[in-house]
Amino acid sequence: MIIKYIYNFIIFLLLLGCKSLVGLAEGEEIPASSFSLDNISSPQRPQMSSDIDLSNNKFKREAEALLKSEKKDLEEYYKNYLDSIKIKLLDSGKVKIKGYEDFLVDILSEQIENDTVYLANLYTETDNKGTPLSFQYDALQNDIFFFEIECMRLNTLSGLVFGGVDIEFLEGSQTRFQHFNLSKADKVNGSFKVIADNPVVLNIVKKGYTKASLKVTIKKVLGANLIVERTKDSVEQVRTVIREVSDTLYHLIDEKQYSLAPQLDLTKGHEIEVPLIVDELDNVIGWGFWVGLNQSDSKNYERLSELLASEPLALFAKTELTKTASPFSLPHSEEDNLNINFSNYSKDTLSLNSLDTYQFFKTDSLADKNKGKLTIKNKSKLYNYLITLKTIAVNIKKSKVQEEQTTYKRNEYINISLLE
Repeated sequence: MIIKYIYNFIIFLLLLGCKSLVGLAEGEEIPASSFSLDNISSPQRPQMSSDIDLSNNKFKREAEALLKSEKKDLEEYYKNYLDSIKIKLLDSGKVKIKGYEDFLVDILSEQIENDTVYLANLYTETDNKGTPLSFQYDALQNDIFFFEIECMRLNTLSGLVFGGVDIEFLEGSQTRFQHFNLSKADKVNGSFKVIADNPVVLNIVKKGYTKASLKVTIKKVLGANLIVERTKDSVEQVRTVIREVSDTLYHLIDEKQYSLAPQLDLTKGHEIEVPLIVDELDNVIGWGFWVGLNQSDSKNYERLSELLASEPLALFAKTELTKTASPFSLPHSEEDNLNINFSNYSKDTLSLNSLDTYQFFKTDSLADKNKGKLTIKNKSKLYNYLITLKTIAVNIKKSKVQEEQTTYKRNEYINISLLE
């Protein structure tokens, strides 16, 4: 029995020893003697800026790849396009390209050897008394100048006395070509190669007191057999457009007759007061009136209307607005027995050719609609008068019209041809 207890005690000690060893093995990195809260730290967070930079770099790489791809496609297009131009130029001897494609000329110049440009193709007239007529051109080494000069007109007597026209080409300080006494209908041509980068000067001299007319043609070869000329033309284009137009309209807004009795006739009125109000039109720019003081004025107005085939007061308003001379005058008479007075309530401008019996005013749409009051009084004790009053207003009416409009699009081209 005692042996059994001893056996169990030994097993217990063995188990306790093994547990201690396991505990030390698991915690050997942080021994119990050095354990502290200060050694505990939160885990490091990932750096987001680094991720963003990586993302930006990705976008940048994609953008650069896209640009390179488009540039490659553009180069490929112009390579094929340039090849087709070159083939057409070699086959037909000439080709035309757009003005903005002038950069292709340099490439063609390198591929098809020489390039030629015209420097002068003109008719000119010399100075007299031996004063040189000079033209200067830029030139580089190995450029070749071709020229042709023809004397179109020369005074015969001057030619006999003072000689013909002297021609001289200078490169820098060196004389490259000279010709003396070029006569009428004579022609001189030649060429020379530029030695160094120098301006080339053409001097034309005519002695005496008369002038000579010359035709001058000069072209320069840049080391290529190409002739390059810039041309412009216009292409007609027709399109339908909607345009706003303003029409000036003349309206006879009132026409009435009034009878003025003499002062002794107490049963009838011998004075009238007529307000002038323009309120039925928009965009009013002018208004006016005409007063006929008797039957003779009314008949004269009717005859004038038939002669002009239009309303005389409207034509008068038109001449006042446009400030043009009027080919006629409105009927006007003076009656000592009638007192005419117009009280202007507006600030409108009275036209220069207005009289007491007809007046025209320039206005605008912001002016007062009530223009004033016309008063006519019969001072006679025996005579009555038949008064005719016409009132006119002018306004602007805006409308839209559809029309075909022809425009010209200006295009610039470059004609390239091979030098024969």
